[in-house]
This record gives sequence, C-alpha cells and structure tokens, in this order.
Amino acid sequence: MNTISTTASRYLEYMGLSAEKPNYKYLSRICHAHLNTFPFENVSKLISYRDHVGRGYEIPSFEQFVDGYSQFHFGGTCFTQNSNVIQLLTELGFDCYGAMLGENHMGIIVILDEERVFIDFGAAAPIFKPIRYERPGENMSYFGDDKVYLLPISLQEHKYKFVRYTDGKKSGKEWAFFAHKKYQPSDFLPALQNSFQLGATFMSALRCQLWQTDQNRNVSLVNNKCRIRYVDRGPEEICFSTIQEIEEFIAEEFRLPKLPVREAIDVLYGLGIDIFASDK
Repeated sequence: MNTISTTASRYLEYMGLSAEKPNYKYLSRICHAHLNTFPFENVSKLISYRDHVGRGYEIPSFEQFVDGYSQFHFGGTCFTQNSNVIQLLTELGFDCYGAMLGENHMGIIVILDEERVFIDFGAAAPIFKPIRYERPGENMSYFGDDKVYLLPISLQEHKYKFVRYTDGKKSGKEWAFFAHKKYQPSDFLPALQNSFQLGATFMSALRCQLWQTDQNRNVSLVNNKCRIRYVDRGPEEICFSTIQEIEEFIAEEFRLPKLPVREAIDVLYGLGIDIFASDK
C-alpha cells in the first residue's frame, strides 16, 4: 500500500475513511463517502471568479481543495472535484485517468484488474459505486427513480454515452465519450476557462447539491428554491424569501455551516443576477 501525503490523509479523514489497498470495494466506499461529504456547488466558483477576474482560472491544487473544504465547506463542480479525486486515487495506488464527456465535462476511468470502471463526482449524479459499464446488466447506478446509464455506442471504438433518467424521463445532458482515451486534468483547462464566461451554466445561478443517504434523500438548491428528493416518498419543495433563510437552510439541512453563500449571492448580484427575481 502506498505511503500517502498528509493532505491525502486529511482528505480521507473528512470522509471518515483511511488508506487501504486499492480494490473495487474500497473504491465503492470512497464514491459513497465523497458524494455524502463534498457538495456539488458553484459558491466556490463564483468566489473564484470574484478573486481572479481577468487573470485566468486554474483548477484548485490538492492542498487548496482540501483546505477549501476544511475552511469553507467547498466542494465544487466537475473539474475541481474530479481532478482532485484523481490525485487522491493516484496516491492510494489506483490506476486512473480523466475522461472527456461531450465537450465540457470531466469524468474518471479507473482500471481495476484490467477492467475499466467509471466514477464521477461532478455531475450531481447518484454514482455511489463504480459503474462497471463493460458488463451488460451492471452499466447503471441509481438512487430511487434517479438513474444513470453508460450505454455502448461503438464497442470497437470503446465509445459510450452517459444518459440520465429522472422519474422515467431523460434529464440533463447526454454525453458521449471514448473510454480508452486518457486525459490529464490540464487537458480540461480550455473548458474550465469557458465555464467562467458570463452567462455560463454555473455563472448565472446559485447552486448547491448534496446526497444524504443516511436520510435516504438528495437536497438540491437552485437560486432561492430547494428540492428534496426521497427514495421512499414524493419530493418536497421549499422557496426562500431572504438570504438569511438560505444561509440557515444550508447550515442546518445541508450541514454546511461554513459555506459562504451570501458572498456568492453578492457576486451574482454584481453580475446583474437576482436569485429572487422569479418571485417578483
């Protein structure tokens, strides 16, 4: 088993894990713990925009990512989270690399005993264990009626597509990718720069999402509206009227009291975006 850095040890500690030999079961525990610990959010992105506008943007380093969670409960979107998961897995002895889904999404391929499996912490998707997409019948992951499939397009080219269904209806983007083509985190820098353009998906709204499997639910905030999906009953929707209400909900229900929501909302206001506008 590899000797890991202090930063990697802290990373695992936040998820309630320790270093183990790399295998499918351990990778599954990492997937489950990561999705329940690190939020899919753009608060950190908006603050990064404020602090670096006009000077270019970079993927947070391993130390910056772990410190960001420690100090501010940051998680991030696909480039931030998946790049740092690759760093963690590499230190733990896993053989892994980035995958380009579509033109602007980053996933992860891990090679386990010559089998390739797929994981992703940047799609807000219920991938609680590695998807064994090369095995018919094991090429999906789900949480209640929220299901992700990796479907073959061309087995000869090792080309697949990521498709998600919610309540039986296709949701989100469908991404094609070549599973054997290896990408480094630096290969995603052009897409990262584009993601900071005004009007881009994560520059035009407030977003925060977290899985809470201990409560059989998923909590998702978009602007001033929250949707809570449960495995065993219908969804619950909440609309907030003030920033303080959002802050309190993030602190109490998301259990992310350090997340600087108000600062992110101020950035959006500065860009001409009022997260309460739909209620006016």
